[in-house]
Amino acid sequence: MMIHVVEPTLNSYAGHCHSLVEAIVQSAPNQQVVIWAGRGSEKFWQGGGSLRPYFLASVRRIQAFFLYRRLLSEPGKLLVSTAGTSDFITLDLVSRGLIPEAKVYLYVHWVGAKASKTRRLTKVANRQPNLEILCPTQSGTDFFKGIGFRANCVPYPQNNSPQSKALYQPFHHLVVAGAARLDKGFNRIVDLVEDLARSGSTWPISIQVSATHLNKQSVEIGREIKRLVSTDYLPMTLHQKTLSPESYQTLFLGGISVQPYSITDFEDRVSGVTLDALSSGCPVVVTAGTWLSKIILRFEAGIATSDLTPAGLRLAIERVLSDYDGYSRRAMNAAAALRAEHSADNLMDIVLSPGHS
Repeated sequence: MMIHVVEPTLNSYAGHCHSLVEAIVQSAPNQQVVIWAGRGSEKFWQGGGSLRPYFLASVRRIQAFFLYRRLLSEPGKLLVSTAGTSDFITLDLVSRGLIPEAKVYLYVHWVGAKASKTRRLTKVANRQPNLEILCPTQSGTDFFKGIGFRANCVPYPQNNSPQSKALYQPFHHLVVAGAARLDKGFNRIVDLVEDLARSGSTWPISIQVSATHLNKQSVEIGREIKRLVSTDYLPMTLHQKTLSPESYQTLFLGGISVQPYSITDFEDRVSGVTLDALSSGCPVVVTAGTWLSKIILRFEAGIATSDLTPAGLRLAIERVLSDYDGYSRRAMNAAAALRAEHSADNLMDIVLSPGHS
């Protein structure tokens, strides 16, 4: 059976689309998988399947129109691994009728602004009741069920590669991983570094300031990066380019991952960075009341705090440092448990089911 995985944002190692698609492909070893990715992806893809560097960011939606129309008329299944509202509308537009059962699967990472488009999505649900919606959180699943779609909760897929074999390492540095974004509290990280510099702290901190998978940085992020550089904090290391998967994962070894993410954006939104940190035995400091905090508190693998000021973050970091060994080992235990829960096999079992509903 042919499975067409559509991921236009796969054009580098940036973001989590690369590891997401890799996990999906690994879970379909006996299937013929075609990956419809962004132009330039061939420079970064060493995974399985047949890669098609197809999408250009500037005309991505137009290209999706013609690709979906083609794939709906051909044998095989279609999985949109990072689905947005435009994908729903485009699939309905090009369908020329009712899309068959067990044909199209849309993995929707979070509802967010889609809630404001409820009326349009409800119309699609009425016309296309056979679309299969997959969500990593129960709230997202309930949202799509509530407007008439078939929906299933499928934990965010993780790569099936073996867990880091690195033995326990003592604390070495603070880690701020992933693209620099305001919704991930980058401005609060800059506030923290300013405070560390003023107080004469010697905590090393390693920060990614690379762009998103769209290769863009907002004006606001540009200003924050300049403010960060101006701190002249000597124990700080900045990573300006997107890291390879190996270098990215190594970043967490001996670290404490600081993730002061926006509670508005991440109250029920999955973070791959959190899962990546745990897989290297890296304790995490997170915003209380978020999806991240539920994971961390469940395994006691870090600290959840509602105080995201420099003082609040430093207090949380000091609590981890007071028992770094224990927090690190619990992070490793969390990673082992979550690996099964977040296996891409869960998603692939649904996609490969001949008549799943």
